[in-house]
Amino acid sequence: MIKRQLHLEIPASTANLGCGFDSIGMALNKFLRIDAHVIEGEKWRFIHNGPHLVGLPEDETHYVYKIAQQVAAEYDVTLPALEINMYSDIPLARGLGSSASALVGALFIANYFGDIELSQYELLQLATQIEGHPDNVAPTIYGGLVVGYHHAETKVTRIAHIEVPDVDFIISIPEYELETVEARKVLPDSITHQDAVKYSAISNTMISAFIQHHYELAGQMMEQDGLHEPYRQHLIQDFEAVKRIAHDHDAYATVISGAGPTILTMIKKENSGPLVRALRRQVENCHSELVTVNTSGVVSKVTHHFN
Repeated sequence: MIKRQLHLEIPASTANLGCGFDSIGMALNKFLRIDAHVIEGEKWRFIHNGPHLVGLPEDETHYVYKIAQQVAAEYDVTLPALEINMYSDIPLARGLGSSASALVGALFIANYFGDIELSQYELLQLATQIEGHPDNVAPTIYGGLVVGYHHAETKVTRIAHIEVPDVDFIISIPEYELETVEARKVLPDSITHQDAVKYSAISNTMISAFIQHHYELAGQMMEQDGLHEPYRQHLIQDFEAVKRIAHDHDAYATVISGAGPTILTMIKKENSGPLVRALRRQVENCHSELVTVNTSGVVSKVTHHFN
């Protein structure tokens, strides 16, 4: 008897990049790794490894199970019972796309074990419909730096890729969690037309600056967001300290990663080492580290074992 095992390596992501609220995201080389294979019986089994998955359910109340079954129902297929081994170095509820990585993993599991043959485009459409916006799921699937728009009425998502910036990135991860739901509660229901024009112009300029590799200008725009950062910064007690130290080291920009509380800093490569060591010394409530941009997206591999 041949046992098939699906191996997935799913990157983390950082969203918004300051002024690209709900539309811009970048994949990072921190990973959710999943090994899945068919088991006898009817019940799925989840095995979690590593400190970042402690406390998650090990039965069919699991998020991955629910999403996989949702996709299976949509395509009228029945999934076999599976054992899902998961390891993650993406901390939960920290603004690094952990839920998007789990969502994408569930889609790949349903696609493979349901033999659905979803294209990468279809996987993106499904992921965005469930998530509501493409800023985390698009870079998770494709890798790199991605700009996207999800049309709520037509349910169509369109994306564009930007060349990965030739800079270094540092993430400062606080010890505490910040759920996206809570971070969204502090946002205003509406803004004026004048402000909408202003923040659209800032975001457009940032994207153009990245395309031209004009990182100083991109950084200036990143720090002028008005759609989410001013409302969320008070939820992140170390934000101002990290930003001040980063500017002392001539960083291009310091912004909230996703909904927070992780803080993302963009900096010249020659300045990144001294900055990350300074942050480790001076900001004790955060773990600061250099992180690299992931350019491959999800890596999926199937192995066969003979019993």
